[in-house]
Amino acid sequence: MKKLLCCIALASALSAPAFAASLDHYVGRQPEALLKSQPEFAKAYRSATKGVELPAWSKRLAAGKLAEIVVIDARRYILTSACSSRACLDERLYVLFDPQTNLACGLFYLPPASDDPGDARTAFSRWYGLPADKAAAKAIATFLLERAANDTPSPADPPKT
Repeated sequence: MKKLLCCIALASALSAPAFAASLDHYVGRQPEALLKSQPEFAKAYRSATKGVELPAWSKRLAAGKLAEIVVIDARRYILTSACSSRACLDERLYVLFDPQTNLACGLFYLPPASDDPGDARTAFSRWYGLPADKAAAKAIATFLLERAANDTPSPADPPKT
């Protein structure tokens, strides 16, 4: 029994750095590049968005932010976002990918119109692929909403063209 526990501990210690290294090949890549070069990411994204009404540009994820590692409730994910061709002002899609489970989830976010601070179109944003575990889903939703709000320029600070 003691030998078995030592083997389990050793396997855990050896797999932790390997998992951390495995995240590196996602980091710093455009969402479109991830769709083209990382089959597990592409499969997870397409599975999560299947049947969800999204704009045509979301199939390619051509414009967006580079992928990064984020930590939500002590779990490491890959986060990337893509946006429409209007300089990311009108629509944004967040993709949160879990490389341990090869599952993706996210948020299609509609920020308020920059010229109308009272605009309520954010209410028409859509979630996709959230985990069934309510605590995990809530933590992910909170994180993504905060990120979306931080990524959206305020009417007082419009983006430079």
